[in-house]
Amino acid sequence: MNQKWTIRRQTVARSDGQRRWDQAYQHLLRWTRETPAGLPPQEEKDASSVLRPGLDEPASSDPDH
Repeated sequence: MNQKWTIRRQTVARSDGQRRWDQAYQHLLRWTRETPAGLPPQEEKDASSVLRPGLDEPASSDPDH
């Protein structure tokens, strides 16, 4: 049984919109200060990991490969 969904969007003016926007912006600023360049923290190395370095082939001197 397939249902068709209709999505309707509309903007709603709110009296506290400016405060909410400021809060969201301040939250983003704090987040970017806590993580370098806004990136998630790096994962720690796990001794039991099955991933090994050096799986990529060495670079070729041929520019087309």
